[in-house]
Amino acid sequence: MDIGKDNRNNVCVAVIDDNAQLRDMPVKQLENSGYTVLFQTGDGQEALRRLKEHDGWPDVCIIEEDFATAKLLLEKHPDLKVLISSMDDNEESVTDMLNAGVSGYILKFADPEEILTAVKALSENKKYFSVGVSGIAMEYFKGQS
Repeated sequence: MDIGKDNRNNVCVAVIDDNAQLRDMPVKQLENSGYTVLFQTGDGQEALRRLKEHDGWPDVCIIEEDFATAKLLLEKHPDLKVLISSMDDNEESVTDMLNAGVSGYILKFADPEEILTAVKALSENKKYFSVGVSGIAMEYFKGQS
């Protein structure tokens, strides 16, 4: 199936979620929209191993809820574009992830299309935050400058 030459074809994504059924939804959505899913796994250590063995890096790494894995991956690979997908919208969690170096944070209960918007933004070296956490992110970045 040729999707044409839009920029999504060249964007590789890794999906890390310990719930295989929940992981399947964004993977199918990404693939159906023309993105390449480099790998998917439920475990942070497995993700590190898979990152090492691939020739190419994922342009974006989506991590569901697993803050420890996000921190671990960003410690070892600070240039990795990490998108957190979480139900947790409290200031402490969002700020903790921003301190760790994530590039985006979306809320699981947001519009299902939002994951595509976020992946596109991160793949273009932009940041992306769901409306529910964007205020926290704006305050955080204001304090950084």
